[in-house]
Amino acid sequence: MNSGEGKVVCVTGASGYIASWLVKFLLQRGYTVRATVRDPNNPNKVDHLLKLDGAKEKLEIFKADLLEEGSFDSVIQGCHGVFHTASPAHFLVNDPQVGSLSCTYILMSYKVHTLVGLAVFHVEHM
Repeated sequence: MNSGEGKVVCVTGASGYIASWLVKFLLQRGYTVRATVRDPNNPNKVDHLLKLDGAKEKLEIFKADLLEEGSFDSVIQGCHGVFHTASPAHFLVNDPQVGSLSCTYILMSYKVHTLVGLAVFHVEHM
């Protein structure tokens, strides 16, 4: 049995270079992968993912955009882990600590066990 058998994980920004390799790795290990992209109807962004071994059985592609509040909610819910590789994310906040905590709070509210973040966040002070 593969180590990921029966586990569901999310990879944000799945059409990117690093994320695509991560999706491939996770599928090879038996995980069910919920992959987010901004435009799932763009073949340039998703065709390489759909051709991966195991994609037909264990890959789900979702439309999500970091700049659209709530667009990740249903994707993350029920996931064992989240690999956050999506970028860019621009925040306009008064307190940078509060802005960075909002992402953590969202993941905790969905009881996500693991978060691996590769994204670089740009925080603008008001």
